[in-house]
Amino acid sequence: MADEKVKVNIMIAGRNYPMTIDADKEEVYRVAAKRLNQKISEYTRIPKFDTQDRLALAAFRFSKLALDAEYSSALGDEDIVELEKIEERIRRYVKEE
Repeated sequence: MADEKVKVNIMIAGRNYPMTIDADKEEVYRVAAKRLNQKISEYTRIPKFDTQDRLALAAFRFSKLALDAEYSSALGDEDIVELEKIEERIRRYVKEE
């Protein structure tokens, strides 16, 4: 089933984008397009922004959210060192029992 491909039409900012995607990912694509369109429509409140401005700001917002998630889930070197120290203490404790 994972190898099955489907052709979909994703509408973004009033334009149609035909795509061939994995069938099991179709819902993700549709939700992503819906969220993007919602964000783009939020920027229509700013009268001087045209479609390109709204698309750029929406893309920037989602890019920042992705980076925030990436940075918050990544462990730094100090975190790894501390985890290794804790692991060593647990091993010593378990050996003592």
